[in-house]
Amino acid sequence: MFSLSHRASFRPPSVLSIKCLLTSLVLGLSAAIIISSPAFAQSVTGNISGSVTDPNGAVVAGASVTLVNDQTKDKRDQVSNDSGRFNFASIQPGVYTLKIEHQGFETLLRTKVVLSANEGLALGEIALKTGQVSETVTVISEGQVVEKESSDLTARLTSDQIDLISTKGRDITSLLRLIPGTTNEDDVESYGSGFGTDLPFISGQRGRSTVPTVDGLNAGEPSGSNKLSMSINQDAVAEVKILRNNYAAEYGNNGGAIINIISKGGGRTYHGSAYYFIRNEALNANNFFNNKGSLPRPLYRHNIWGFNFGGPMPIPNFGEGGRMWERKKATFFVSYEKPHTIQPTNPIFVTVPTALERAGDFSQSFNSSGNLIVVNDPLTGLPFPGNIVPSSRWNQSTAAFLKVFPLPNSPGARTQTGTQYNYLNQKSVMSDWEPRGGRAGTKTAGESCRTISTMMTVGPLTGSMSSTGAW
Repeated sequence: MFSLSHRASFRPPSVLSIKCLLTSLVLGLSAAIIISSPAFAQSVTGNISGSVTDPNGAVVAGASVTLVNDQTKDKRDQVSNDSGRFNFASIQPGVYTLKIEHQGFETLLRTKVVLSANEGLALGEIALKTGQVSETVTVISEGQVVEKESSDLTARLTSDQIDLISTKGRDITSLLRLIPGTTNEDDVESYGSGFGTDLPFISGQRGRSTVPTVDGLNAGEPSGSNKLSMSINQDAVAEVKILRNNYAAEYGNNGGAIINIISKGGGRTYHGSAYYFIRNEALNANNFFNNKGSLPRPLYRHNIWGFNFGGPMPIPNFGEGGRMWERKKATFFVSYEKPHTIQPTNPIFVTVPTALERAGDFSQSFNSSGNLIVVNDPLTGLPFPGNIVPSSRWNQSTAAFLKVFPLPNSPGARTQTGTQYNYLNQKSVMSDWEPRGGRAGTKTAGESCRTISTMMTVGPLTGSMSSTGAW
């Protein structure tokens, strides 16, 4: 994903080895800033295959096939075999351009080849037209490709859908409810709900059997509940691939759906975005029960700001001449989001001691049926005179403890079900979570693509840090 084919034949082997070592060292030091415990993860790469034919359907062997990543401009080259087939393996998800050349045929350029996570994309037979190589036939769009390589039942959220569809809590799990075969639940209010956000039930499976991953790393709540505990900034998500059922044996562990969340990566040009989302109680109306209980509008504030930035990563060019910084061999992408939320809890309806009861006077204390609550003397078994407990009979420790309770603010009130109460209150709870993410990669001559991806979620209740490495 982060590679660019280039010639290295003119470089001495010793210089190339130093270059490889320094490149790996720079990436390692950069990743060490945000990575605490590296772990090997399941791969999210796929493959693109097909066969080259002539206008009569005969296979064309020896055709030059080039695959270019539209974002990073990484290039992979192959030659079709004796059966006319080609297969690009271990390809990162993204949008690609396929170029096929052969003497005696026009050059074919196929654009907008979209590869999703863990997909085996079979392009089928690609027919070349007779002509000169200098002539180019560009195929911009084609019909839906029929899946013939696997029996997976999948669904996919594209980057356009993620960017254009609004979500209340800016949580990617809200968009999963748009997938066919999922349960319809309310949107998530915000980050910070317990140990993660609830995932929808997919294809009738139990929720705890779903396995969510972020860039191939298990992101589920460790106890096995149906939650996504490693949150990711929604603007940092490139796509979401859901393997609903009937997938290959390599996706073991649980029998439910597999949710693959893929983060964005850097490209050949610098690009980024910054944003700020706000929700405030000043823009809301008070609800019916608060108005009835004379409660003011509770604090309801969502202040969410963040940024994303990516592009080519400068690498020192030691002992090779030319420019001091090499910008075509590595890319990076970082994201940060700071949600600050204050959400109201449900109102509480309770009964607290009145001012008279704190003084030992129960002459005005009545139950929900309107009958006087009689206080008996435990020594005589008879009611106290006037239903008043004298101060000489008080336990002073208990009397001091009564000062902790607030005084009634709704005397004689009742709930909708008829339960009596005299105190009504509502609080707002603050939570701060910080979804962070980073991604970097490089490719040197004679080596496969190296990528480093890390995601971090820091919260008030739980703090977790995880990383993945694919080499």
